[in-house]
Amino acid sequence: MKAAPFEHHEPSSVEEAVSLLESLDEPLVLAGGQSLVPMMRFRLAVPETVVDINAIDDLDYLRETDDHLELGALARHADVERSAAVAENYGSFADCAPLVADPQIRNRGTVAGSIAQSDPKGDWGSVLLAHDGEVVAHGPDGERTIPAEEFFLLPYDNSLDDAEIITALRVPASGDDEGSAYHKLKRKVGDYAMVGVAARVRLDGDEIADASLALTAVDITNVSVPDAADHLEGEVPSGDLFERAGELAADHSNPESDEHGSAEYKENMVRVLAQRALADAVRRARTDDPAGAVGSDQTAVGDD
Repeated sequence: MKAAPFEHHEPSSVEEAVSLLESLDEPLVLAGGQSLVPMMRFRLAVPETVVDINAIDDLDYLRETDDHLELGALARHADVERSAAVAENYGSFADCAPLVADPQIRNRGTVAGSIAQSDPKGDWGSVLLAHDGEVVAHGPDGERTIPAEEFFLLPYDNSLDDAEIITALRVPASGDDEGSAYHKLKRKVGDYAMVGVAARVRLDGDEIADASLALTAVDITNVSVPDAADHLEGEVPSGDLFERAGELAADHSNPESDEHGSAEYKENMVRVLAQRALADAVRRARTDDPAGAVGSDQTAVGDD
């Protein structure tokens, strides 16, 4: 099946893109197109107009500053996978990128596009939440930043206004005493997550000064777990501490039974993967290799 006929617009600036979104009737934005194009092909999406932002060169970047790691709206999954700054400082990003689909999709798909899609099975939403990230959006009234905690509303729905586009994603710069990790349960290589857990910790001496956990595919959106964070902060890392945090994460999850597993099984995997991700995050915070392969045994069904 082919896509229905549509108008194609290719703006060369953010301002032009916003003007098009404001003036046209229900246009859709195309960045990587790895979700939109298949939906159009099977006519699950039938837009009259597509605004293609790939010619906006100013959105094609990934950079680390003193304050932030920032991904422009056209930063591809593969850009994250190959980034030296990510490999050196952001373990959860380094874990997540190679787990997204397959190389072809990673070469074209964008991280911001995944966030805009707001699929609760998407990995990047949890990573953004775990890092207290924010979405930078541009619309008719100019630029605004949206905390990740306020961005995801419902499956495939978020707090972007109709004439807004994401221009960047930002997370605070990682310090020497910080580590993070992402673990994912999947049916086979390239699949969406059945369960995913992103963890980030910052140490102060022997204690956890700050922590966060976020979950993939076990609720109607990607969600953070504040009870687990509260339980971890001010404590010395230990297996017992991580086990209790995993239990709190499982209690916070709300998975549904499906052909891939029961809700009980998925809750148990939240508990297990939370412990693994936390252990990896702490190990990375204590070493000079924050994105090292301590959490590389990403889980396929049957590994546990």
